[in-house]
Amino acid sequence: MNEQARLTGTEHWTRKGDVKLFLFNKCAADPAKSAGTILFVHGSSMASQPTFDLHVPGRPHSSAMEYFARQGYDTWCVDMEGYGRSTKDRDNNAPISFGADDCFAAASYIQKFRGSDRPFLVYGISSGALRAALFAERHPELVDRLALDAMVWTGEGSPTLAERKKRLPE
Repeated sequence: MNEQARLTGTEHWTRKGDVKLFLFNKCAADPAKSAGTILFVHGSSMASQPTFDLHVPGRPHSSAMEYFARQGYDTWCVDMEGYGRSTKDRDNNAPISFGADDCFAAASYIQKFRGSDRPFLVYGISSGALRAALFAERHPELVDRLALDAMVWTGEGSPTLAERKKRLPE
């Protein structure tokens, strides 16, 4: 199978108060002429790049960012506070409300950076779906389309969350 060369992404930073948020962007063509701007919102298990820009040899479409950038979209992901390269020094249990605030900070930065007020195509997975949904509820003018994948619930009775809770001191 012939694989295309990977697209080069660019790192960006913005702030939410005293919190630094890491953003990553991939776009294969002129962003001003893109089919739309996608904001990818990760869940609680992993930061944004390993979730949305994963590269697996022999699996050319393992990076959602790369795939959609090649389809003409301007693709962005953001590490929520407490994840990846964003600030991790506050006592923070990653409430959904903080994540919706992170989405707003990211969207505001992207619009200013691109010089555009175009609304976003927002994709959230797992608890990122909750963050994306609350962001859309708070700021409907910033969201053109909303995709919620693997929507989670409160977690009551979840064996996975019970195991994670045991590791909180780590």
